[in-house]
Amino acid sequence: MSRRQALLLLLACGAPVAAGPPFRTAGPFTPGGLVTVTLPPGARDFRVDDVPVPEAAPGIILLGFGRDATGPVRLSARAADGTLLATEVALAPRRFRIQRLPALGVTDTPAPEWVARRETEIGRTLAAKREAAARTGDSSGWRERFRIPVSGRITGVYGAQRIYGTLARSPHWGLDIAAPTGTPVRAPASGVVRLADGPFLVEGNLVLLDHGAGLVSVYIHLDRIRVKPGEAVKAGDVLGTVGTTGRSTGPHLHWGLSLLRPGVGQGPPIEIRLDPALHLARGG
Repeated sequence: MSRRQALLLLLACGAPVAAGPPFRTAGPFTPGGLVTVTLPPGARDFRVDDVPVPEAAPGIILLGFGRDATGPVRLSARAADGTLLATEVALAPRRFRIQRLPALGVTDTPAPEWVARRETEIGRTLAAKREAAARTGDSSGWRERFRIPVSGRITGVYGAQRIYGTLARSPHWGLDIAAPTGTPVRAPASGVVRLADGPFLVEGNLVLLDHGAGLVSVYIHLDRIRVKPGEAVKAGDVLGTVGTTGRSTGPHLHWGLSLLRPGVGQGPPIEIRLDPALHLARGG
């Protein structure tokens, strides 16, 4: 996807809505969007709809909006002198593809062995995400301009959903890019590898990359993995190669992007799934 294509996609989804004074913002206020908020000097206690949001860096906030987010949202903080700073921002609506397949309403019950293995895989993924949510200062990749990890034909977009009979399947949480098996998959920005393993039943071989401040990206269905957990990578470094491992119908990369917050107690991290195409258009 070229930068021009990404910009056209962003415009089709609805132009970013400026929050205006008292905050400076960058990024689309729309479902799937990631927004950077810069606070006035000395401001503190930033909140969204009165819920505190931690700073990604001094005076800088990262906000993410999930697929089903609705607005308006209220942004507020306290100025250095204690004055309340507040503004309300609309979320530009998006329409996602819904495919209804009424004849496929009955699904097979998976075998107990499959369920047990899948639970283990999900636990390992959650552990990696929990680490990324807790160690937010390990990378500054979130500040960088993101680049597309592999060039190819876009075969799947964020937010699309199938409904089998009356059973809604999970929406598609990323960007699918078709490319020949063995094509290098490169880091879109610097980060720390939190998970590099497989094959998992659904994802196949996967890499989870932590860009800092709770921003993580995932690379699924890889043929080969070229990095190890704990390894620091730079933009352009090879993470692995395109494949068709796991639940896949052909060689392609599934690229996902999420913003994580620590969960409650020992619970899983709070995850806001973002649209990678919007982040490319945003310019990082």
